[in-house]
Amino acid sequence: MTRRAVALLYAASLLAGCATEEWIYEKPGMTPAKLDHDIAVCRREAPDPRSVVAPGSERVDRALFNRCMERKGYTGRTVKP
Repeated sequence: MTRRAVALLYAASLLAGCATEEWIYEKPGMTPAKLDHDIAVCRREAPDPRSVVAPGSERVDRALFNRCMERKGYTGRTVKP
């Protein structure tokens, strides 16, 4: 194998190993519009520019984001992608 092929294989394995979890937030009586609004507010409160994410994904400090959502009355849980 060439060095380039090894580097590409290594990078691909890192990305596969860093598959993000999908989070679902639930709250009694919540509307989709209110959920979207609260998610947007919490994303602004929990940026993490140092995180490494897949292209197109949000750079969010998940712990800060979850605490923000919990303060708003949501319960978060992960689901397998």
